[in-house]
Formats: sequence, C-alpha cells, structure tokens
Amino acid sequence: MAIISRYRIGEAEKRQENMDMTVTADKALLAAPPAPKAPAAPLLVEVARKYSVSPIRQFREMVSLNWGPGKLAMHEYYSSGAFDPKLSAAQKREFVGETASRKLNRRLSPIRKTPSRSFIRDKVMYSALLEQLGLRTTKTQAVVLRDRSYGNIPALRDIEDIKEFLVNTAVYPIFGKPVEGSKSVGSALIEDIDRSAGVLLLANGKKVDVATFANETYNDFDKGFIFQSAVQQHPDMRKMTGKAVGTLRVVTIRDETGVEPLYSAWKIPAPTAMSDNFWQPGSMVAEVDISTGKLVRCKRGSGVKAEWIDAHPVNGEVFAGYQIPHWEAVKKLVAQAHDLFPEFGVFGWDIAVTPDGPLIIECNANPFHTLYQLATGRGILNEDFKPRFDAVAILSATRLKTTFREARAARIAAARAAKGCN
Repeated sequence: MAIISRYRIGEAEKRQENMDMTVTADKALLAAPPAPKAPAAPLLVEVARKYSVSPIRQFREMVSLNWGPGKLAMHEYYSSGAFDPKLSAAQKREFVGETASRKLNRRLSPIRKTPSRSFIRDKVMYSALLEQLGLRTTKTQAVVLRDRSYGNIPALRDIEDIKEFLVNTAVYPIFGKPVEGSKSVGSALIEDIDRSAGVLLLANGKKVDVATFANETYNDFDKGFIFQSAVQQHPDMRKMTGKAVGTLRVVTIRDETGVEPLYSAWKIPAPTAMSDNFWQPGSMVAEVDISTGKLVRCKRGSGVKAEWIDAHPVNGEVFAGYQIPHWEAVKKLVAQAHDLFPEFGVFGWDIAVTPDGPLIIECNANPFHTLYQLATGRGILNEDFKPRFDAVAILSATRLKTTFREARAARIAAARAAKGCN
C-alpha cells in the first residue's frame, strides 16, 4: 500500500553514493547517507504489527506532526520513534525534525545578529583562534587549498603536493575531513601508510591507494580539505569506542544568567567505523546526565530498528552509570568557548576527551537536536527545555532590537553630519 506517490524533502543536501573502501579506484572517504525516502508499505505494516498502530493512525499522526511545531517530515516520524503508542499526543508534538531544529536555532541565534557564522564554519580558522586563545583543540598538519593560505599551515596546492605530504611529511595517525561540512561526510581516519605498497591504512581495516586518495580530496572538495593529527581518546572511553574517537555532543545556551550546558549525548562509533556519526550502521548514542557526566542509557539504531542496550555489544562494558572523565573540565571548556561569541544563543560542541582533558573538535552554530531525541526518546520541545529556549530567544530579540536602534541612530547622525557639511 503506497501512501505517498510523490515526496519532496525540503532543502535536502545532495547525497553521494555508498562506497567500498578497498585498494581500487573507488571512493575512499566516508559518503553521505542515502537520501531518506517516503515511508513504504512494509514499514507501515511492521509498525502496525510490532506496536499495534494501524496504518490509518500512522498516516493521521504523520500529517498532524508535519503541520505541528516540530515540522516532522514523514520519514522523521519513523526515525524519531514518534509512532510509539507509549507517547502521548502532547509528547509526540515535542519532537522536531531537521526543519524545526534549524528554525529553533535561528530563533535562539538570529541570522542578522550572528554574522560570524561563516568564520565558525571554517574549521581551520576557528581551531586557529581557539589555539591562539589557549583553548584546547585539534592540531592541523596541512590543508588542501587551491587559492588561499592559512598563515604558516602548509598549503597543498595540487594532487602532487597531497601525495608528497601523505608519503613523506604526515605524522600518523591523521584524520582528514572537508574544511566545510557536517555529519562526518568526506572524513577518514588514516592509521598509517605502507610506503612500499603506496597505500594508506584506514582505521576500518581497509586500504586505499595514495594516488586515489589524493585525487579524491583534491577534486571532490573545492572549498578545501584538512589533515589533522588524530586525537588520542582517554583510555577509559577508548574501551567503549575502539579506534575511532567518540565525541561528546554538548549543547550550550546563553540567557540573562550567562552560558550554561543544556544537554549532552555521547556518540559511540560502531566497532568498524572511522568516525562517530550516528547514521553509520551499528553506531550508538548515549544520554549523558548534564550535571554529573554519568551515562543514563544507550540506544543503537533508530526507528523500528532502535533498541536500548545495557552494555557495549563487543566488550560488554555497562553503559548506565559510566562516568565521563574530566566532566567538570568539559563543561568549563564549552562555556569559555561560547563566551567568545556571546551574540549566539545556542551552540553545539563536539568534544573529545583525552588523557590530559577535553578538547574541541568542532563548533556547530546549527546543532541538530535530533541527536538529543535519539539519545533520550524525548522531544527537544519538552516542558523542561521550552521555557529556557524562550528565555534565550527573548534575550536575543532584545539585543537584535538594540542593534537596529543603534544602527538607525548612527545612520541619522551620519546623515545630519553630511547635511551640516553641505
């Protein structure tokens, strides 16, 4: 039974095809997930059988939630778990999709008040700022750039430069990713190089030809590609994550009282993953108690395939009660970093915890709150968070009005001065 014959996903990014990372001419970098599709009949039947929710009720709820404050797209109705009959109608309306998540962030950090967004998106410039100000972050070894420079950071201008770097200059292990991008798309964790064979050894056990990798980074990412020293995660957390770094997503907000962490989730990579993005098969996400830094519970998968799990599927480490190391330092670091750009009402931070303490991997001015929903099974527009969002939005709106008044006064003064000169 097909409910939807035509389905459009608003503002969806272009997706790449899945790739097989072997020593061939195939793509080596992590591809984007496939574009979500309209819910098909087998999915509706599975939900009906497993949760006793009829297809008609599913469709009615999909339409209602799509028109509601959360703007859930129809595929997000399933991925978020909003079909679960244990949730009340009010609780289901607390969930947001990608569209409403972005709208919420712009309400908290108005576009007109936050012109530094492009600077923050530039991973090289932003990490350089953090380092200069004494806030721990990643170390950039080189950047693939065609017509720009970043001071003393080595610039790789062409494919031969990239190959030269990978063979003779890079200090392994290294992590590569686009200068601009999200969701780990285009990333790779390279553990070492076999110079005799001319291949790179990826963290997922695969190998890729140096020339192939160099061609891909140069041709596929015209805004640049970064090579950073791979972060060495705290040994206690490494037991859970394996080789890939599992970052903490910490979201901070700023209201009249200052900057505070709102929530946190730990992205735990699948055993064979090179990064921690949740859309990769087998990856997990755990809710972190924002006060104590202890794990509450952990989920693997999403939608009808989601399952709450008590222990890591490989090493058996129990999730509930696990203490994130250096937790107080984590909260202090994100608050200090948020204070660098106080005009923003919300930030999402990807934080790695090393033996020496936390460091900032990335800053996101538009954090996807769907990660919180996956980790907790609760909508972001819940009764605990909504008043806090309102307080942030009021402060941001007040500052925006003040900016307009100041700008208008400056224009009037300039006009009067010009008239007086005449």
